[in-house]
Amino acid sequence: MTFTFTRSLIVAIALAHPAMAEVQPLAHYNLQGEGGIRDTAAPPTLQGQVKDAPPLNRQGSPKIMSNSPDPRRQVSDSSIKFENDDQCYSTGKNLANGDRFLVEVWAYATKGNDPGLHAVLANGNGGSGFLIAQSGDQWQVFVGGVGGTSIGKVTAEKWTHLAIVREGGSCSAWIDGVRAGDLPGVGGGAANFSLGASAPGKEPFHGWISEARVSTFKPGEFEVTDFLLDQTKMKALKESELAERSRFMEGLLQTPGVKVVKEFVERPATADWLVEPPTQPASVQLRIDDKKQSAQVLVTNGLVSRTFHITDKNLSCISLRRIDKDIEFVRSIKPEARICLDGHWLEVGGLTGTPDEAFLTPSWLPTLRSKPGSFQLVGMETGACVKPYEWQPKCNAPKDIAWPAKGQRLTFRFAAPDGSPYKGTGVAVSYEIYDGMPVMMKTFKFINKAGKDVVVTKFESEHLAVQPSNSRMMHVESDYSFALANATDKGSGLGIHVSGGKSEFFDYSFGGGTTRFVRDPSWGSMATLNQAEDLFLDDPQNALLLSRPTVGPNWTVKQGESFDAFRTFTILNDTTEKERFHLAQRRFYRKLAPQTNEKMFEVHAPSSHNVNHLRPLIDQMAELGFEMLQAPEHPGSFNYADTSEANIQTMKAVCDYGKTKGVKVGAYQLMMASQGWGSAEDNYNCISPASGKPGSLFGQSACGASAWSDMYYDNMWKTIEAAGMGAFKPDGPYHGDPCAAKDHPHHKGLEDSQWAQWKWMCKVLHEGQRRDLYLTIPDWYFLNGQACTGMGYREATDNIDINLQTLIYRQYIYDATWHKTAQMGWVNLNTEVLHGGMEKNLDKYERTFFGMLASGAQVWVRGHALYDGPNSRAMLKKWMDWYDRHEQVILGDIIHLRRPDGRSLDYYLHVDPAGKEKGMLLVFNPLDQEVTKDLTVPLYYTGLRGGASMREKDGQAESIKLDREDQARISVTLPAGGFTWITFE
Repeated sequence: MTFTFTRSLIVAIALAHPAMAEVQPLAHYNLQGEGGIRDTAAPPTLQGQVKDAPPLNRQGSPKIMSNSPDPRRQVSDSSIKFENDDQCYSTGKNLANGDRFLVEVWAYATKGNDPGLHAVLANGNGGSGFLIAQSGDQWQVFVGGVGGTSIGKVTAEKWTHLAIVREGGSCSAWIDGVRAGDLPGVGGGAANFSLGASAPGKEPFHGWISEARVSTFKPGEFEVTDFLLDQTKMKALKESELAERSRFMEGLLQTPGVKVVKEFVERPATADWLVEPPTQPASVQLRIDDKKQSAQVLVTNGLVSRTFHITDKNLSCISLRRIDKDIEFVRSIKPEARICLDGHWLEVGGLTGTPDEAFLTPSWLPTLRSKPGSFQLVGMETGACVKPYEWQPKCNAPKDIAWPAKGQRLTFRFAAPDGSPYKGTGVAVSYEIYDGMPVMMKTFKFINKAGKDVVVTKFESEHLAVQPSNSRMMHVESDYSFALANATDKGSGLGIHVSGGKSEFFDYSFGGGTTRFVRDPSWGSMATLNQAEDLFLDDPQNALLLSRPTVGPNWTVKQGESFDAFRTFTILNDTTEKERFHLAQRRFYRKLAPQTNEKMFEVHAPSSHNVNHLRPLIDQMAELGFEMLQAPEHPGSFNYADTSEANIQTMKAVCDYGKTKGVKVGAYQLMMASQGWGSAEDNYNCISPASGKPGSLFGQSACGASAWSDMYYDNMWKTIEAAGMGAFKPDGPYHGDPCAAKDHPHHKGLEDSQWAQWKWMCKVLHEGQRRDLYLTIPDWYFLNGQACTGMGYREATDNIDINLQTLIYRQYIYDATWHKTAQMGWVNLNTEVLHGGMEKNLDKYERTFFGMLASGAQVWVRGHALYDGPNSRAMLKKWMDWYDRHEQVILGDIIHLRRPDGRSLDYYLHVDPAGKEKGMLLVFNPLDQEVTKDLTVPLYYTGLRGGASMREKDGQAESIKLDREDQARISVTLPAGGFTWITFE
């Protein structure tokens, strides 16, 4: 017979509330009915209170004490005193076995700190089994082969109830009826059960023991009222706890926007989202058990879902799924976030009680409890997604892009627990799920109302135990993204833009991104592999996902203020296949970085922003459809921070003339990286942590958290607004230079300098988007407003022979459009290398221009003119008109087919399943001879099935059949240096 765990069954198990029930004693020992006088010999055997339980035989000469715990005095008013090392009671049997048992003992330590290990109760021994013991000044559970777990501080001459509960493989320790923590697996062991020592003369306890009991219970039916404690008091406490939980659940039911359900409703998408995005909206669903003691929250959109289990005033994520493919990504339970305050790590949310971290099974969920000391759940909120910055469609971006993206936002609010030194602080953990894509976002806000300043030293905004085999299908990135935060010591820029080598400040230059898959130290059952297997399988033991800054932020949060973490985005893919994996990433940027859909044809005018020099060029631009002028281009100079009338009026004259022709104007400036500013007295620049003197990785850079940032920020907007500029186009934005200065106004020192400068750079970009500017910078701030970056960055390429450029730039485009859309990258066509002019090099100009234009990349032409005669003008007009006819499909995603290598035809496919033209194949011949070749073209992502209508070079339509894998087989013949395009409808 086959059993299938449906979501309904999982939820039913998880929300099952244990019924009130008494335990079934297996062995119970005390002095009830034994009588005895203080300081007389204890009985030779303890017969116990349970029939068929083995008697415990006395070793040595323990004595009777006429004292016992108040809650148990009516049952037995005496206890046994163990003071010599040879004293104990024992039997040659192991009493605590199986999957469900309760072991408890009342102990009275005569010393508050007794060095060594001293067994109050032993089931087995210290080598095989477990001990409930005193170790120094701590009560401890010692497990053979594992070691000791401290569960609380010993108070001398005070009766203390100590207990272990095992249920469903989950083991917990308790002190005086309060859960003290989780334990490694306990039970079984050597053939021994003893009180007062693990054996005569071995780990002897110095103190009194009044009572011990071993019990079992039915699945899910252990209750704290089952302990040998004051039943009336424990029952009242239990009823109070149940009532408090019920009130909390009632509060959750009042959350606006949440959908309260009896059973979760998930409708997995049936179509491929990359071809036909699902239309069902995202939802937040809440299900509470009938007794209002636990609940679950589900966020879902038909492609992905995340499920949270709520109990004991806290919650944990128990599932993260790609639901249309039934792929589970969560391996075990972890806190929702970790935050280091003033150097002390604290957990936000999270439940505890699973017996192992290799997997998570529904039967464990009813036993989960809040982890002591963690931030506790106090409420939740739902609503629409929040836009991180202002944006509206411009610069040829589609008008129908929703911003903020449609979806749902779910926020869990946590507070520091009573007794915490951070009482009064809170953490709001927020998730967003978006309609029509398998993406979720996570972030948090730390709120300080503690009456004192608090430093957020470090944080982990995602701390997720993931399935090793499935984690490779996850793409995770954050918006804390810039050159040095992302750089590694194996990157392509090593030795070109930055030097390598280890140093004391290595992490500031090679952050390696915010995403880490690392080994989980609490996954005790993880199997080690042969080293070859680790290599071949890409280290599967790294199954703990962290999202955190490599250094810092070390940010001081003043009383009454808050701290916002960066946003982490997770794409749950259904494969590791390269094209599909990265196609999802490209769709992600189109929707969640909407300005990446902007596209401008651009001209860079070398070394000039004199309107008299630029008018003829602007006229050519307007005539051919070029919309953006950068004047001057590098190495010219324009100072955005110069608010002088002369500077503004010079640029205003260019902008005013451009507006009459429909041309926006921006200007080049080396902004802060590689650019020293001001005098020593101004104290504007970065201080190198290595030397303690002005300097940076890029030679010298302004510090974005010095007084320079205030000066530049205020002046740039005055200049841009007064001149009427339509773009902000700096080189050298904040790439990540740390600053060790301790006297800059917006950072304390080294450890918060990167965070402070990143925040400032984001502020610049956000304000630029609010002002509807076109923002291009050579970095990776796409999730904070940047429109595009270099397709590939090697300045020397712009100046080499045009024949080499033509193929090299096709390589740049092919290689750089796996992870980003074509319009997220710019390519440079330098007409200055057309020696003799454009008319004399028309074929070279045309091949290079078409290759860039047809890719959908941002085409930047550099030179004093776009054409220098009627033929070059006609050529540009021809292809610009061609682009207008096919724009929609050209701006579709690229499917990579054959990389340019100079040996044969190279080709790729644009796809746009929603358009009339659903695909466009671009084919190039780099050789000096004609080539005929049969091509297999995969049309799956066009959405075409069975057949298609095909046109070459806008010619006559031809019907073709597709094979079972939606592939077209076509023959192409190209002359030397030729190119062609084929559209599919």
